[in-house]
This record gives sequence, structure tokens and C-alpha cells, in this order.
Amino acid sequence: MKTKISTYQRVIPRDLFNEAKLLKCIGQVVLKIHDRQTPIRMGVIETGERFKIELLDEGYLFISNLDITILGEKYLFKTTYNSKSNYPLFVEIQEDNGPVDIQVFDENGNFDEEFINYFTYLAS
Repeated sequence: MKTKISTYQRVIPRDLFNEAKLLKCIGQVVLKIHDRQTPIRMGVIETGERFKIELLDEGYLFISNLDITILGEKYLFKTTYNSKSNYPLFVEIQEDNGPVDIQVFDENGNFDEEFINYFTYLAS
């Protein structure tokens, strides 16, 4: 599911903002899961350890020790490095021709229509 993880050397202040945005996005997902405000069945699996933030070769940040499930399956949730968007969170979908990224939230922190449509269709 995950591609190669890059060596991640943090640079302040840039990476404070990058990691804060990732935590904000993942926090929004987990809040919606806990409040039962997801368009389909979702869950979160965490270890209780400190969050381990890593960088993929493609330039995405993700939390490697926190799993989010959709319809019982684990998916990679990641955010773009240096994004200016409010909620730049993507879920990586494995398709026959390779991975595809689907935007999770709109700019207001609500589930994106493409996310809702894809997983609602998958659930049916």
C-alpha cells in the first residue's frame, strides 16, 4: 500500500506547519468517526504511542502508527507537503492500473463529494 519512505529531516518552521496541517486533517477524520458523522462505516486503530509522522518519496506526509479503516479495510491517509489548502488530505486507493488519490475533505472540512460518491458506490 505504501511506497518508499524518504529520510525525513525536519526543518523549522516549515515542518511545524506541514505536520500541524496533517494532524489537523487526521484529527478532523477521527472526530467525525467518533461523532458518527462519516458517510460510510469508518474506524481508527491506534497504538497509544506518540504519532510517528513520515514522508513518502512522492512528497506526502502520513502517520505510520495510526490506521484508518473504511468498510473494514485499512487505507493510507496522507497530506501534500507544503500545501496551502485548508484540508489537503487524500486517501490512496489501489486500482488495477496503480494508486489513485481521492480528496477526503472540501475546504470547509466536510467530506468531499468525490470521497462520498466513491465509497458509497463501493459499499453498495
